[in-house]
Formats: sequence, structure tokens, C-alpha cells
Amino acid sequence: MASHVVEAVAWQQVFAPANDYAPWFLNSGRAVAFTAACLFLVSFAYTAVDKSVRTNPIVVIANFTGGATVGMALVLAVIGAGTIFPVVLAIGGVVSAVASGSGGYLGTKLRNRRP
Repeated sequence: MASHVVEAVAWQQVFAPANDYAPWFLNSGRAVAFTAACLFLVSFAYTAVDKSVRTNPIVVIANFTGGATVGMALVLAVIGAGTIFPVVLAIGGVVSAVASGSGGYLGTKLRNRRP
């Protein structure tokens, strides 16, 4: 949700200068990259620091992905879901799963390397 707020505020200046579409992270390649980077960094930071992640990082990654998907559904409900919202949620879910999963995996690897 935080990345969507940033995107909505800076939509015309950064993400979609032509302003052809409504602020939504799948409407611009830059917005997709920004949202994926945010999810990656937060997942990485959390799994690199939290000691409980050592035993089961998959739960943390699933929670990040689920939270991102719920956030997407809420934003779609506010801005208008459209007719292809299931496809949009599926694609957004894949983007969030890859970003959260890779960040969580690398964060866990870093955490497990430290004494």
C-alpha cells in the first residue's frame, strides 16, 4: 500500500509522464520495478534481521506475498476493478511472489551466514 501511495503522488512526474492511465503498479514498467524493488527490500531486510526466520522463511515469504495481494485487491476495489481483475491479481501476485521470495531467500541466506 505504501508503494501505491508513492506511485499515486509521483505518477505524472516519474511513472507515467503521458498520464494515459490511472495510477496502478501494473500500468507502468517503472511502477512494476518500483513495487517489486520495495517488496524485495522489505522482505530481504526482515528475513536478514529476524531470528525466527531461520527455521521457516517460507511462511514469512508467503505472508509478504499474501499481504501484497490483499493490498492490490483493496487498491483495485477503490480505483475500479475492471473486467479482467482476476488476471490482474494473478499477474500482480506473481510479481509480488517473485520479489518477496527472492528478497526473503537472500535475506535468509545472509542471516544464516552470520555467526
